[in-house]
Amino acid sequence: MSSAISSSLFSSKASCASSSSRKMSRTRTMRQNRAGKIASVSSASPQNHHRRNRRKKRSGSVIAEASSASVATQKVPSQPIVPGKTTSVSLEDARELAAWLRHERNAKMVGEFITIQPASGNPYGDRGDKTSTATTTEMAEFTLSKNVEGGDVILSIPQDNCVTAVDAKEHPIVAPLIEEKPELVQLALWLCCEKAKAKGSEWWPYLKTLNGNPNSVLRFTEEEFKELLKGTSIDKEARQRRDSAKEEYEALRAAIAEDPGKYPLDVYAFLTESAFIDALDIVCARAQWLNSANCYAMVPLMDAIPICGAPPPVSPEDPSFARFYEIRDIKTGLTAVRCGYADYDVDSASVVLCANTRASAGSKILQIDHSVRNNSELYLSFGDVDDQHPGDYEYWPTELSENDPLYAAKKSVLEAQGFADKGQTFPVYKDRMPREFLSYLRFARVTNSEELFAVSFTEDKVVSPMNEYETLQLLMADCRDRMSAYDTNEEDELLLQKRDDVSLKIRNASRLRRCEKELVGEMMNAVRRRLAPIRGIPTKQGMEDPNSDLLEIFDAIESIPNAPKKAFENFQKWARGDYEDENRRPKGGGGGCG
Repeated sequence: MSSAISSSLFSSKASCASSSSRKMSRTRTMRQNRAGKIASVSSASPQNHHRRNRRKKRSGSVIAEASSASVATQKVPSQPIVPGKTTSVSLEDARELAAWLRHERNAKMVGEFITIQPASGNPYGDRGDKTSTATTTEMAEFTLSKNVEGGDVILSIPQDNCVTAVDAKEHPIVAPLIEEKPELVQLALWLCCEKAKAKGSEWWPYLKTLNGNPNSVLRFTEEEFKELLKGTSIDKEARQRRDSAKEEYEALRAAIAEDPGKYPLDVYAFLTESAFIDALDIVCARAQWLNSANCYAMVPLMDAIPICGAPPPVSPEDPSFARFYEIRDIKTGLTAVRCGYADYDVDSASVVLCANTRASAGSKILQIDHSVRNNSELYLSFGDVDDQHPGDYEYWPTELSENDPLYAAKKSVLEAQGFADKGQTFPVYKDRMPREFLSYLRFARVTNSEELFAVSFTEDKVVSPMNEYETLQLLMADCRDRMSAYDTNEEDELLLQKRDDVSLKIRNASRLRRCEKELVGEMMNAVRRRLAPIRGIPTKQGMEDPNSDLLEIFDAIESIPNAPKKAFENFQKWARGDYEDENRRPKGGGGGCG
């Protein structure tokens, strides 16, 4: 196993793959035992998962955590009406898969609430990409066949139809290779072997819907990294993913070559680099993390439903709740509904997808990202972004300076608050100033020990005008540095989106850059609004008016027109003798004696 893969995020979950995946076994006894497990992991909701990451960003991740979503297709509508990735599942294959699940695999609920129809907008998925070969294959879209209420189960796939690491470990060919491998790599090897069987695999109706994404970062060249991802927040991580995938493949081939007796070369001829990268890309995009079962699973049909960015946590009683879960296009009248994320249901022994809010028949179905990822992380998995991501954010790093005389004291205070002095990251949002991030920056700029405990991490509290000014100026400088890292501006990205002579890979990378720039731009606007009321600049004497020198000049200029009048008034006083009394006054200090 490569060192990069072994240190990745999903490898930590691989340690519990065997025991957790067995919770998807086909027996009623194991299902009943899993009931206690659900209670223990119920706190691992996407919202709680996101809140935990607010304090310390995930590190060392090179092949991202899999999501309950489909791979981004090569061709999608030129102007997406609603957010969500268009899957690479053809209409024919999707309907065949649904029929197979319903009639041969006992998935009775398939088709009860969901209709599979041609994709709206352009049924052929042509995004106006003139550089690629056009296709006449109709793409599938999933819509509601009837009205639903919040909490209704709209799709249920029995666990017998799902593939987990247990299936990989029981596979006669793959099992010897996957010892100590991360869970997603185990699934990728299973998929790689089964796809090589083609129609000979019992899973063939499902395998036909699993197509790799030619725009995946795992297939980027060095030139494409420099051209498409320069300045983005994922440039370095994307390269690590590509390199780690190749290293993992090389490690597998080396193990096969070292022991031909255990791994006959003709039996493992299916494991080529292209096939492995393709399978790993599919698994990273479409494997679904099931919180209640604490494992990954490949869930037929459900993983073909497009994914969308997760909204911020909002109470159902909040007036803004509906707008986060229902998207309407006024021009076309089309509607999309953001459903929940897939999870395992103990009572039905199935993976279920539920509606989060009331929705009408005909609405397009979107699946909320279970990992609460931002657009940059979605791009790493799908090669695509959600242009209407309602909770988009970026992680920005910050730390204390070791040269600070108060470094030791500040470090102790931060540790008590649950923060780190080095490598600390905070999520920065487009629609609001992050309070904890701002408090950390204020705390880092404190120069007086008496002000250490004046900083609040629970409320937006200014320490002093000078501290606030320095903090905001440093934050503005950081924003400018981020903007200058790109070779293009927002106007360039908008113009590129209107062109018909660019590939989908270039177009999607441009959309990623635009999303990141919009977020940085909104942060700059927020900083400007906070700077506006501060009338002063820091000096040794304190905060002084930045325009004091100019005010003195203007005062002098304004006094020039009054100079002749003042001189004439002084002449009149002299002529009247007003100054004689002053001239007769003794110049000494007073009377004497004698």
